[in-house]
Amino acid sequence: MVGGGVSDEQLMIRVAAGDMEALGILFERYKQPLYGFLYRLVHDVAWAEDLTLDVFLRVFDRRRTYKQGFKFSTWLFTIAHNLAADGMRKSMRSELPVDCPEEYAMPPAGHPLDIAERIELTDTVRQAVMALPEDQRLVILLREYEGFSYREIAEVLGANEETVRVRAHRARQNLRKALAPYCEEKSAAAVTFSSRETYSD
Repeated sequence: MVGGGVSDEQLMIRVAAGDMEALGILFERYKQPLYGFLYRLVHDVAWAEDLTLDVFLRVFDRRRTYKQGFKFSTWLFTIAHNLAADGMRKSMRSELPVDCPEEYAMPPAGHPLDIAERIELTDTVRQAVMALPEDQRLVILLREYEGFSYREIAEVLGANEETVRVRAHRARQNLRKALAPYCEEKSAAAVTFSSRETYSD
């Protein structure tokens, strides 16, 4: 962990006193997961990079409003969600990205056919997630990609925990429906391939 054994909360105490080095440590800890979350929200590399910096500027601006004992990551992602939501409302940008940051590309390892299938599956899942209604998409991004608990997601989104659970359930149902054709196609292909192996001369 960047910054050794110093906790996020201890670093924020230092940030509140104006310690820029402590802010830099927090930035190094969270820049990648934060950028990943924002990229999946706004679908634009440059915009996500700008927002990542804006979030930490906002953290410094609001450093004295941070409450000790409150989980820093939850507070951080709340700021990130609000900034991204404001930006999207103002710009009304909704196009899907034509590029993909290298850190989200599949690693070039394994058999070429396996790599191709994994890349195809990753892209299919990404498109299915992006097609979800915004409230469901946010829950899935925070839960499945960032590892937040339902309680933490509720705090980030300003909703109650039961509402978050319902959104997660509906999102998973929608994802299952969206991915069903892909799964059936892959299963059918596997059966056909197996049959050819078994009965061909």
